[in-house]
Amino acid sequence: MNTHTPRKHHCLFVLDTNVLMHDPTALFRFMEHDLYIPMVVLEELDAGKKGASETARNVRQVSRFLDDMLTDIDLAHIRDGLTIKTAFAENTDHLG
Repeated sequence: MNTHTPRKHHCLFVLDTNVLMHDPTALFRFMEHDLYIPMVVLEELDAGKKGASETARNVRQVSRFLDDMLTDIDLAHIRDGLTIKTAFAENTDHLG
């Protein structure tokens, strides 16, 4: 009888600007893995919020999701990466 418990494969995904511009819910599609969002992506998203296009609406939604997740987080913790709980799942994601 095999009593070995299989280990969950844990990966790090780097989300780029295009992914988030076209699918704001991509933030929640990697629940069992770590996510990394580079600062340049956040800057590009910030620049893309203006306008009435679908892409601009998506970018504003991503911004709202991130704001909601980071509401009570100290800025010092954000620099080193942090573990956040999402409202959409019981498990946690790590944004770094």
